[in-house]
Formats: sequence, C-alpha cells, structure tokens
Amino acid sequence: MDYIDYYALLGVSRGASQDEIAKAYKGLARKYHPDLNKAAGAEAKFKEINEAYEVLKDPEKRQRYDTLGANWKHGAPFEPPPGFGGRGGGGGARVHVTDFGTGGNFSDFFSSIFGGSGGNSGGGFRARASRGAVNIDDLFGEMSGGGGGAGGGGGGTDVESRIEVTLEDLYKSSKLSLEINGAEGRKRYGVKIPPGTRPGDKIRLAGQGMRGRGGVKGDLYLQVDLKPHHQFKVDGDDLEVDVPVQVWDAALGTRLPVPTLDGVVQMTLPAGVSSGQRMRLKGKGLPMRDGSRGDLYATLRIVLPAKMTPEQKQLFVRLRTVSAGVSE
Repeated sequence: MDYIDYYALLGVSRGASQDEIAKAYKGLARKYHPDLNKAAGAEAKFKEINEAYEVLKDPEKRQRYDTLGANWKHGAPFEPPPGFGGRGGGGGARVHVTDFGTGGNFSDFFSSIFGGSGGNSGGGFRARASRGAVNIDDLFGEMSGGGGGAGGGGGGTDVESRIEVTLEDLYKSSKLSLEINGAEGRKRYGVKIPPGTRPGDKIRLAGQGMRGRGGVKGDLYLQVDLKPHHQFKVDGDDLEVDVPVQVWDAALGTRLPVPTLDGVVQMTLPAGVSSGQRMRLKGKGLPMRDGSRGDLYATLRIVLPAKMTPEQKQLFVRLRTVSAGVSE
C-alpha cells in the first residue's frame, strides 16, 4: 500500500494549526470540486483532499496518523475508535495495518479506520441551501461527524442540506419540488412536509446520500428553515398576529375581522379593551403531529383615524370635556 502524505496533499506543514488546515482545505476544495472543475482527475483530487481534511481536522485522528507515519507498512498496531466495523460491531478489536492485504492503498485503509467516504462513522458533506438550492461555497465549510448508511465498511455517508419553506407550506403539509445540489450533483426532489414540522426539524430522504465503496448510499437530511411571514409570527405551535382596532370599537366592543391561515374570521371584541391586549382563537394555529392544532393570538393595536372630519374632531372634544367632568 502506498503512503499518502496528507500534509503535503493540503500544502501545510506538520505543525500547522487547525485554522491553517481548514483554510488550505477550503481553497483546494473550491479549486477541485467537480461541479466547478471539469478537468480530468479533478474529482479524484477532490476526494483525496476531503479524505486528508477528514483526518487532519480531528485531533484524535490526526494523532493516530502522526503516530503511524511512514512506518505504517511495518504493521504497527493501534486501537481503532469505538464502533469500528459498523453499527454496534467489533468496537474493541486490535488491528494491524498489514492485515488489510494487498491491492488496496493507504487511502482506503484510513477510510475504514477513521470513517471516511465508506465508513459508518465517517464524515459527510453538510450542504447549506437557500430557497431549495445549495450554496456551493458553503459546501466546503465543514465536514459532518455523523456517519450514514448501513453497517459495515462499505456503507454510504449521510448528507445534510437546508431548505427554506413558507408558513403556508408548514400549515398545508405541502409537497415541494426542490432542486438540490447533493452528493451526486444537482437533482430535483419531491419533498413532502410532514404535519407538525417546525423550523429546525430535519426531513430524511432515504438512500439519497453519498454512495460508499460497497455501493450502499447514505441518506439525505433536509433541515427546515422558515421564511419570514409578512403577517404572522410563529411561537412553537401557536401563531401571533397584530390586529388594528378603531378607538370607538375598543371602547364599545364590536365584531372584529381577524386574519388566520384558514382565511378571515369574525371575533367578538368585548367593550373596554386596551392596546396590546391579546385575544386567543383556539385551534387556529399550526397543525401538530397528533392531528390537533395550536392557537392564534391576536394582539390588539388601537388606532386613530389618519385624518379626522370636523364632526369626528368635535365628538372627540366633547368626549374629552365630558371625561374631565367639565360642563359645557
């Protein structure tokens, strides 16, 4: 098996700091990413760079690599990390590097030990998306520590991306058609927003992650981000909305129109309410996983006419006079 110098591959010294390693990786990843560089060998170079960074970014993995060094061919034993060999299997076995046989390479060896492109504990891309499309610059920002796929050294790696949805999508449990630049290039997905989904939740698309050496693919996880709404605010399962109230309606009471995600409803407003007071409309919030719904809270905002007619002004003057207890 051929020895690959990960430090030389990234163009850093063996004493390089984590920041220096990360900076070198990001620059090379942008240069050789197959979506940006169509030259022959760019994809292979990109995989080598990812592998080098996966080892050197982790202090424990880097220490093991530094310890083995160029003498790995002599069979120096080491202790694999917990979980080596797949989910729940063989975590405490001692392995000699010479046990991996011929025909492989040092790169494959570290993939199986450190959980690289094929290992269950390996790192996958965390891709950040905006409005359903991944920002490719952010693709190089970090490597995930969470592995994917089925157990065993040939399992795939999970991939994370982000999608931005509207409040109406959460309310209706919409099915969205999204184009995402994932593990195998740009692809269109039909994504169903499950009832009860909230910002920060993750939607799993099974088998849409990165393919491992054994042919098994990991999963694609879409983190849900919520677009700001022009009218409603979200508070857990509940919604909040500001409702303007004319001063005379606040004083006398009325039937007040209130917007909801179901459309406008009429709410009974009692006499004598104050500005900032909250009125609860039960069951007009977001749907929950059990089929029930949260509530809508209408915050009353008492307003005055932008322009008063002479008659309105005369009535307000009279109201002030009467309220002050001064006779005419």
